[in-house]
Amino acid sequence: MAEKRSSGGRTVPDFGKMYHVKGELSSPYCELKEPFEAWYDLEGNRSRIDYQDGTVRTFLIGNDLDYGAIYTITPVTNETEIQAIKCFHLKGTKEDPICPQAPLPDLQGFEFEKMENHAEVLCEVWKKVAQAGHKKNTYRLWVTRPEGNDSPATPHHFEMEGFNTLLESHNDKYTIDYSDFSPQTESDIFIRPGEMSCEEFPDPVEEHQILANPIQDYVSTSPVSHAHRLFGPFKEKFERQYESEKEHEERESNFVHTLRYVHSTNRAGLTYSVGINDFADWTKEELAMMTGGLLLPD
Repeated sequence: MAEKRSSGGRTVPDFGKMYHVKGELSSPYCELKEPFEAWYDLEGNRSRIDYQDGTVRTFLIGNDLDYGAIYTITPVTNETEIQAIKCFHLKGTKEDPICPQAPLPDLQGFEFEKMENHAEVLCEVWKKVAQAGHKKNTYRLWVTRPEGNDSPATPHHFEMEGFNTLLESHNDKYTIDYSDFSPQTESDIFIRPGEMSCEEFPDPVEEHQILANPIQDYVSTSPVSHAHRLFGPFKEKFERQYESEKEHEERESNFVHTLRYVHSTNRAGLTYSVGINDFADWTKEELAMMTGGLLLPD
């Protein structure tokens, strides 16, 4: 197979068809900091990603059922249960089959930008800029790789910085720091506990994809994520009508940060759960006014 090359002549990094890696997802906009561990097996058509030190475990099995399935084992806290361990599944369809989920971005469209030190390691920096409407995102991945052999590249850091052309400001950013990369994994790691029966994810159905496969939105290089698509149902449910396109963009940005915080918090296995409500598109300052000047954390 011919090597993929960028316009700069460098070979696009390849991480191999099987690997294990740890990472930490962070975002300053919603005070998010979440560890994860991932196992990826492309030829076996399967992957597994654990979040919050194994509190939530996701198995993406492409060969299961007719079109693959995702199984998520997670603690559930609601009005009647506290940290009850349950299994939920999301079945693939002919139009949208389940495939292994990589914890790394697809480097199609990335170009070599520069050499740069990250955490005292000299890395290649690969960059991609993607725009949809007013959303213009810049994606960068820092990697190292052995020279002169066919060993897979090693990921170190991934960063997304979002710029809104209408608001003329940066309004989004998140990073993933990778560690413990290894080009191998154990086959039994993909076997989910057989004693658990699984049920469908609870409503709302629009959130099923994020619940089943959380990291997908973060490694995707599309400016419009599943989180953004949930803004429409939110507006309809709470009868939102904004005065201008600019306000719409601002409120959507607030909503996306709130949604990320909500889902990350609920993956932490706490004794309480949080959800999207009527204030999900508010700013911190607006919430502070409602609470008499007390500035609430995210």
